[in-house]
Amino acid sequence: MFIRDLFQSVLDMPGEFADVAMHDPLSAILLVIGGGLTTVAIAYFGLLALGSIAAALTPAPGGQPRQPGQ
Repeated sequence: MFIRDLFQSVLDMPGEFADVAMHDPLSAILLVIGGGLTTVAIAYFGLLALGSIAAALTPAPGGQPRQPGQ
């Protein structure tokens, strides 16, 4: 079943990453740098998305809610 295989692969990933990182020090460094860059990118774009949602839901400084498309 696809869902079961998907969850199993997610559970197996830390072991796979550990095997790759243990081959040589350069692999471990590249793995850490790649994980850090990915984390920073996800956090940055997540904050941008949350900010745009908050801006759309908050009223304008005059007290009137914004109309869609303005």
